[in-house]
Amino acid sequence: MVVSLTSPTLQTLPGEGAEREAALAVETLRAALRKGDAEAVQSVRWLAPRPPGERDLLSDLAAGEGLELAVRRLSRFWRRAEARVERVRLVSSLEAEVYERLALPGEAVPIVSLVRRAAVEAPWRVVCTNEAHDERFTLWLGANGDEIDDVAWSRAFEARFGGGAELVMDGIAGVLGAPDEAWLAHVRGPFVPLAWPAIMPGEGGSLIELTAALTPQWEQRGAQIEWLLRAAAVFLDELGGAGAYFPAHEKLVVAPALAAAVRGELRPDQAMRMWARVDDAGGYVFTSGLRQLGLAEVEAPRELMGDPSATIALVRWLGGKLVESSHDVLALGTELVLTDRTFTIVPGRRGPRRGKSYGRWGALCIADVEERLKRGSRTRIRVPEPLG
Repeated sequence: MVVSLTSPTLQTLPGEGAEREAALAVETLRAALRKGDAEAVQSVRWLAPRPPGERDLLSDLAAGEGLELAVRRLSRFWRRAEARVERVRLVSSLEAEVYERLALPGEAVPIVSLVRRAAVEAPWRVVCTNEAHDERFTLWLGANGDEIDDVAWSRAFEARFGGGAELVMDGIAGVLGAPDEAWLAHVRGPFVPLAWPAIMPGEGGSLIELTAALTPQWEQRGAQIEWLLRAAAVFLDELGGAGAYFPAHEKLVVAPALAAAVRGELRPDQAMRMWARVDDAGGYVFTSGLRQLGLAEVEAPRELMGDPSATIALVRWLGGKLVESSHDVLALGTELVLTDRTFTIVPGRRGPRRGKSYGRWGALCIADVEERLKRGSRTRIRVPEPLG
């Protein structure tokens, strides 16, 4: 199947070369699904065996019911839905991720399609399409009460911050909105989770879930996150919760730290510890959580510094540096100078584990630099001592 490069949708595709071709593969698949053309769908799919993390609704339906029926069922959906490309992230010369905003009645859902090719000159094939969870803000808040009084909550928010949020609850479900902005958040609870987070205090109690799709615009995302944190702080005050929990990366934030963040009192290293955790797995040390801020995650080979604890300290320091610089992207090739050693910033992997992704903002990897490459760097940053 051939899709015209002059179509309105494809005229808005970002980038050039490989980026545009990757986005074109996704649009070609969508056009085939809208037409209900199973043969055309099959021609642009990645047909090699895939791990569980690379499955999606199309692959599951095709495996269980056959491709023809799967295409017919999804065709009705894609004829009604609209998707707008926001970014194409080239993971490598053979792999890319296409990020889109899917418009549904009453909601915009961020989605991502993984595309792959067998060789540099080979055509791109679509592996899977799923929700881009790294673009969804989800926070669980401790609660001692049995219900949320939306009128009292809205008054408390106005008294504390001078307005800017209104809450409407219908039973245990509700919507939180910003009257002066196009921001909406879903509220659920109080509810008891199937499994209480091991690191969260208050086991046996209830939780409030606060979720929102984060805006991809830099100038708005910071303000939106600040608004969500203010809302979370009011929930904790009103319901006597001890802390907040990010289920996506299993990170606990105690109530005083959340309050300090709302007041803008956190240093960069404290903000790094609040938003992200540092994991050590699979021979790498890596952060998890910075992507919520629209920042790249940071990773490094576990033995980069010889002592894994020193590698953890270096990764944590660079994460704090990214938080401090906000949306200023650290350029690839930047050198980090630590006493008599020099490291360089190179592109990170697709994700921390097979089938996992770091998300649209990717990851920066701290790597050793060869002696012959130590001269002529455009940017050099001195790492303070001691680290950690």
